[in-house]
Amino acid sequence: MRNKKILYFVCGVNMLFFHCFGYVYHVSVMKKDQGNSQMIIGIGDYHDKSHPANNSQRVYLESLIKKCKNVKLIVEDLSSINDDGRSMCGNFMINARGGILGKLADVARDKGVDVDNVEYRYCRVAALGPLLKNMSLSPSNVIESSSILLKSLSKEVADEIERIQHYKDGVVLNKLYNRCVRAVTKAVQRFQFELYNNKSIADYCTHYLKNKYAQELEKMCIFDSSLIDMKIIHSIVSSPDKALIVVVAGGSHIEKINIFLAMLGYKKIMCSTTDSVKKQIVQSALGSTEKNKNTTNPPALDLHILDQFIN
Repeated sequence: MRNKKILYFVCGVNMLFFHCFGYVYHVSVMKKDQGNSQMIIGIGDYHDKSHPANNSQRVYLESLIKKCKNVKLIVEDLSSINDDGRSMCGNFMINARGGILGKLADVARDKGVDVDNVEYRYCRVAALGPLLKNMSLSPSNVIESSSILLKSLSKEVADEIERIQHYKDGVVLNKLYNRCVRAVTKAVQRFQFELYNNKSIADYCTHYLKNKYAQELEKMCIFDSSLIDMKIIHSIVSSPDKALIVVVAGGSHIEKINIFLAMLGYKKIMCSTTDSVKKQIVQSALGSTEKNKNTTNPPALDLHILDQFIN
């Protein structure tokens, strides 16, 4: 049994999930001057682990958060410990070293930076990552998918819903949180996870029809992405004393939180993204089966465009 557990752990450590690497292609700056002036820099990544911009952008980002005073970092980082003290699912750990996000939360903490890691989907990523990377694999032949129970995935979502229901951030945001929770709860009901709770994620995935398999896997990955948006907003409004908050997440998350920040009185003072790239941001949130296959990846940014906003 001990050897089996070690095997599971090693498999998890060496797994690379397609969402764990990326280069920065989208940057926005929001500012609120009422009361204590606060600036929110949103940095959106595009998932391409081989892009040559990864290294230089990561160096710049680490330098940015280290040299700025009174700064907070909010990040969705599967390879670091999250705000609840988790960094793995059972014996499976996500290996996301490299790229703009890999181990960013842990590195920032080591530098003494205030960090909120809003990621929570460790079991889902560990189980579905290998299947999404290779659609020809049978779920029953993937050790992660066969070992992780569906109820582990369900619990991750249920725990976050419960936390969000306890946020007390005022009438406007509490209404927003409630709408989000209702929508995600309905999505969970449509999946009918409860019928498979004591079975593995592999058992659940095998009931999908072949022509719907890829589409359904991607739906399982993104159906609750709005919970990440709510966690980011809560982290921001819980830090009124921070002069600068840097949010590093998927481009779709950055665009959504900017809408919510505008509701709270923040003004957009810079956005690097053209309308065509914004369209790609929306498409990326829908999953690759909904994308235009002929669309080229957006260009990487020179993050030195942020120097003008840094003291």
